[in-house]
Order: sequence, then C-alpha cells, then structure tokens
Amino acid sequence: MVWIPAGSFKMSDIQGSGYDDEKPVHRVSIDRFAMGKYEVTFAEYDKFAEATGRTKPDDEGWGRGKRPVINVSWNDATAYAKWLSKQTSKNYRLPTEAEWEYAARAGTETKYWWGNNISTNKANCDNLHSDQYKILFT
Repeated sequence: MVWIPAGSFKMSDIQGSGYDDEKPVHRVSIDRFAMGKYEVTFAEYDKFAEATGRTKPDDEGWGRGKRPVINVSWNDATAYAKWLSKQTSKNYRLPTEAEWEYAARAGTETKYWWGNNISTNKANCDNLHSDQYKILFT
C-alpha cells in the first residue's frame, strides 16, 4: 500500500475527445487514502478462489503466478476484497472511480499519464474489456 495525498483535480474527459458518459468535466476533491502499489496477482487471487470454491479466472494462456489477475468481474473483485479483509482483519475495498482517476492521472492533464499519444512502447489502452478490472485496494 502507498499513501496518495489529498488534493483536487479535473475529472472526466478533459481533452474533449471522449464519450458522452465522460462529461461534464468537474473538479473533484479527494481525501488522503492508501492504494495497493501493485495489482493483485493470479497467485493471490487463486488462493481466494480455492478458499471460496470459485472458478479460477482464465489467464488467456499468458500464465499465472505473479502476473496480474485478469478476467475478473467487479463482483469478483469486491468479493476478493471482502475475503481479504476477513483474512487480515484490515479493511480493504476497491477504489472509487474518482480515487482511481486521481491516482492514475498523478497530477497530469493529458490523455494518458505519459502524454497524449500512444506509441509502440506504451500499453494498449484501447482494447480493455469492461469485465476486466485491475484489483487495487484502498
């Protein structure tokens, strides 16, 4: 976990090229919070799946172990957070949309945290599936 400082930012499609559900742009204030530094791995999620009798998510042939878990729904991620809270006696939850955007933007106002353009050395941000979530906790 890392501490994300309190602050405010312009949330939504500040570049003006997004979808209707990304509007209107509005200022949001965020209190200080902690967020997982790394994504939940297959190894971590698989322990949860085994302990609760859930089906393990498909790794799409990429491998499991220390790779970030993929193919989990919001319900799966929420159930994992609840289970992790019980296992550790600490409170975990998914970040809110505002917390996630604030942390991901890291003070930038560009389309992506590195700038406005995707190049061959950057992640493919256009092919994310709505049922795939990075599981990070606050």
